[in-house]
Amino acid sequence: MFALLTNKYPGMRVWLSQRITAVVMAAYVVLLIIALLMLQPSDYAAWRVFAGSTVFRLATLLCFICLSVHAWVGVRDVLRDYIFNQTLRTYLQILVDLLLVAYVVWLSLILWGL
Repeated sequence: MFALLTNKYPGMRVWLSQRITAVVMAAYVVLLIIALLMLQPSDYAAWRVFAGSTVFRLATLLCFICLSVHAWVGVRDVLRDYIFNQTLRTYLQILVDLLLVAYVVWLSLILWGL
């Protein structure tokens, strides 16, 4: 398996990263549904306790980072397939990269209330 992660197969790392991030996001959704079914927060105070826990914050941040990596790979492939002008493709990819980083920073600010 690790022999496939060499420079001989340059797309394997990107392919594998998209698959791993999909598994992490699916696990997050399943665990979130289970936690909500078990705890069943019914009022604002209960929701605040649930969403304010460090475990929830870290899991949400990890899921969103995985979502950003997953989106980056997908958008990169779409841009490579459909935007033939190299300059335009580069500018669009930079725009997407900056937006994804800004979204992760924004979520971090929301989660930790900074």
